[in-house]
Amino acid sequence: VDNPFGGRGCRRAGKVAHNGKLVLESYNERMLVLQGIVHSCDISSATKALPIYRAWTEKIIEEFYQQGDRERELGLSISPMCDRNNPSIEKSQVGFIDFIVLPLWETLGELMFPFCQEMLNGI
Repeated sequence: VDNPFGGRGCRRAGKVAHNGKLVLESYNERMLVLQGIVHSCDISSATKALPIYRAWTEKIIEEFYQQGDRERELGLSISPMCDRNNPSIEKSQVGFIDFIVLPLWETLGELMFPFCQEMLNGI
C-alpha cells in the first residue's frame, strides 16, 4: 500500500496557488492527484468514528487471516499480518496509520484544504 505522492506531498502533486486553488499543470499531475484521492478512499476507514474503524479492521484482518490459512495449506511462508496463530493487530494498525494513512491524508489536506480537515481530525 504505497502513497501515490511518494512522501513528497504537494511538491510532487502540483502547486497550491496564492488564491488557495490547486494548480495542476500537466496530465501527470492531474493523474497523480486522482490516484491519491482514490487511494485515500480505499484506506479511509482509519479516518472514521472508532466503531466504524474497528468493524472495517476486523473485516480486513479476517481477509488477511484467510490468506494466511491458504498459504499454510499450500505449505508456503505465511505473509506478514496473515497468521491468525500469531496476531499483531494493534501493532500493525499503528504502523499502517503512522506510515500510510496519515502521510497520505496530510498531503491531501495540503492540496484540498479545508475539505479534508474533518477526515484528518478523525485520525
